[in-house]
Amino acid sequence: MKFLCSSSTSAASIFLSVVFLAGCLSNSESPVVANTATVSGSAVQPAQVNMGEQTIAMRNANGRVEVLKNPLRIRFFNAADELVLEQVSSSGGLFEPGFAVDEPLGSDYLPRRLLNAPFSYMVGAEIAPQLRATPWVGNYITQALVGVQYHGTEVLEAKETARGVELTIATNDPTGRVINVELKPADNNSFEVRMAVNPAEGVVMVADSFVLRDEESFHGFGGRHNAINQRGNLLTNFIQAQNIGAGPLAPVANLASGQGEGYMFPSGPDAAYYISTAFASTGGYGFMLDSTRPSRYDLGASNADAWQVNVSGTEMTYLVAPGAEKKALQSLSGLQGRHRLPLQADLGPTLSRAVRVLSAEADDATSYEAKIWDDIAKIDAFKLPVKGYVFEGWEILPRETSKTVIKALHDRNIRAYLYIRNYVGVDVANTERPETFTEALQEGYVVNDAAGLPYLFGTPFGGLGAAIDFTNPEAIAWWEGRIREMLVDLKADGFMQDFGEHIALDMHFFDGSTGVTMHNHYPTVFHQTTRKIIDDIEAKTGRHIFFWTRAGYSGRQGSSGFESSNFPGDETSDWSRASGIASLTTDMLSRGATGSYGYNTDIGGYFDFHVGAASAELYTRWSFWAALSPVFRVHNSSSNGVRMPWFYGEETLEHWRKAAELHLKAAPLIMRLWQEAQTTGVPPVRGLWVEYPKDERARQEDQQWLLGPNVLVAPVVEQGASTRNVYLPQGCWKHVDTGAQFEGPRDVTVPAPIDSLPYFFKCGTNPF
Repeated sequence: MKFLCSSSTSAASIFLSVVFLAGCLSNSESPVVANTATVSGSAVQPAQVNMGEQTIAMRNANGRVEVLKNPLRIRFFNAADELVLEQVSSSGGLFEPGFAVDEPLGSDYLPRRLLNAPFSYMVGAEIAPQLRATPWVGNYITQALVGVQYHGTEVLEAKETARGVELTIATNDPTGRVINVELKPADNNSFEVRMAVNPAEGVVMVADSFVLRDEESFHGFGGRHNAINQRGNLLTNFIQAQNIGAGPLAPVANLASGQGEGYMFPSGPDAAYYISTAFASTGGYGFMLDSTRPSRYDLGASNADAWQVNVSGTEMTYLVAPGAEKKALQSLSGLQGRHRLPLQADLGPTLSRAVRVLSAEADDATSYEAKIWDDIAKIDAFKLPVKGYVFEGWEILPRETSKTVIKALHDRNIRAYLYIRNYVGVDVANTERPETFTEALQEGYVVNDAAGLPYLFGTPFGGLGAAIDFTNPEAIAWWEGRIREMLVDLKADGFMQDFGEHIALDMHFFDGSTGVTMHNHYPTVFHQTTRKIIDDIEAKTGRHIFFWTRAGYSGRQGSSGFESSNFPGDETSDWSRASGIASLTTDMLSRGATGSYGYNTDIGGYFDFHVGAASAELYTRWSFWAALSPVFRVHNSSSNGVRMPWFYGEETLEHWRKAAELHLKAAPLIMRLWQEAQTTGVPPVRGLWVEYPKDERARQEDQQWLLGPNVLVAPVVEQGASTRNVYLPQGCWKHVDTGAQFEGPRDVTVPAPIDSLPYFFKCGTNPF
């Protein structure tokens, strides 16, 4: 029995207070939108099936799947017939109580009790209240599962089909439930496994558990800040908004939460705007959960000998892609989708003029326009190497003014970018006209509540908002008009496509789906809708449009296949490991591993309400951090005013110029690697583990990266540092600034003055 209910709350109460939501979880998945983005297109390899008396084997060119009938166990082998992944052996008695909770405020004190067994499930209850206002709209307050767990025991029936094998599996459930399983070869060198509990009534969670091998590490999972190798961690696959370090309160919050220096408020250290359910294992396979429902990974946190994937609901599909690290990355990014190749100018340097909000000196149309023209004058006066300029507040300006600004930028060979968001609102953000909100609600373009009324929520800017319903054809047509206004009428070259995470579980969509499946799936529908419009414009005009996003969810046919780039989402303007400059590398490398490799940081950090604006030192170190990352873009300070490169004075301006010129020097290499990644799936910027998977230090290194195989980058992310300790993997490495050569593997300490970025070339190479 589910102890979940549906409630509808008035707009006034949503706006004035934070309320709890417990949404009824349905058992049907959201319709998956076909991914028309460029992926590897690897065809399904036909398989040979051998239906033995005790064993079933399915084999093709990618490897082999073996089913042991009694006791039940499924094992996966690579093309060389080496075992790479296997279910744990059957375990569990007749009564196995289960309990798991994402604790309020991201703390970690309550023990979990989850059954590690083949094809397990829980009969019981799930609660999942969400925040309904503040910057954290749509985040879990907590999420808990409680009940009794059962598991598969033996194969009762097996049938070969045209696509693979169908199994009926007995369980230790005294009510007689069975598990229906389908095994088949899938695209991108993978095997697909689908399980469904029958009868489904009362089931709140399904899971599968696998043997955790010695030295195995796990890489990917989207834009996580907490670790580059997730072994030993718990991860929730549920998009969460605006998780931040505690700033001045960090010493207390980190201790009180039990999470240490990586703690983020309000959802904990694993929270992320951009989720991927895919990962590559150094054990010789890639793995992807194919579900938009709330789900979780326990990667050896609760049991040192096993890892588990579990999903809310009654069924689950996952894919296993046997192969070494680079082959796994190719398979996973092919399944998920890969960021589109940009123009070199889209890599930056780019300057962004955000709208100042929530301040006594907040912008209006007059002050904002004056700042834009002052920026252009400064670019001219200082002869800055700027390739792009964003003015996010274009909606509050007269249309002729925006046209004039864009023409002025184009006259300087600067790409012009604008801004749009997934919801309409009445707030102080100044990023859309007030009448847009009224029009969208009157015409029925927004998501509704259970009563069929517009579902209103409190926005991060202190007003009321409503999410646009991208399953409604009329709303899509209206949205197309807004996109074409930017790109065709005003002739902008691209835009930031913001938000997408504020989806409550009890929202109702035009196509009949609810927030249960759409919370995670919504960004994919959002970004695909925009991509289709852009594809049409590009086909008819020959232009190239660049847009970057915040929220995303990239399981199979995910949002990454439709985007140009991602920004990490309002980093804090500090040095913190939780959400400041020291969180960037882990985020970039984790999301890049499975196809989302167009990382686009906010130089200077954006969220500064509780930490203050970036200092000159932090701004400079952030600029050099971005120099050898995919995209170099200034975007910062929401409440304290934008910090352009000239804000801090001549010295900082020259430091920024040096970082920008380094980025321009490396841009041809970044473009070549990005182009190669369209086929190989290996990200341009990659963790050391990709090239050195047997090196334990390389698998853990989360403050360095490789730009291709021959450039090692080690930015400074520590306040006051003048040197940098760097780990060099096997081989000869040359420190570019000094010419000194070192033989790895070893640690070295190199000078790191404020106007520099420590980086190395592999000896004998000259990448740029």
